[in-house]
Amino acid sequence: MKDQIDCRIGGGEYLRFSLFREGRPLSPMGGNFLYVKEDGGDGHQVVFAGQTDNLALHAQERWSEAQGKFGVTGLYTRLNITTAVRRREHSELLEALDPPMNAGEPRPGGKAASDGDGASAGGF
Repeated sequence: MKDQIDCRIGGGEYLRFSLFREGRPLSPMGGNFLYVKEDGGDGHQVVFAGQTDNLALHAQERWSEAQGKFGVTGLYTRLNITTAVRRREHSELLEALDPPMNAGEPRPGGKAASDGDGASAGGF
């Protein structure tokens, strides 16, 4: 897996995420995080997008589920201490990537994502 990935959100802005390496501690700071699986060649799929006030406590809460159901292989994080910015970026990531494990979560404008199979969701 790549050490860093850039995810494009609305307006053409890119958000950079760094790969969490096993054996290293996750930061206790606030941030956004992604569960990612390889999708053949250089392709990747974002399966889940989350945000928390403490990455060390919460970034791996759904990891086992994501591995079992989707075969994720990478946890990527982005430090983001400011709650309002973190929530805005999370909302924009959901809108842009439509991760299958986030199905049913509210989207901008009060819409919820479809509960489809997510086959084309989450590319970057």
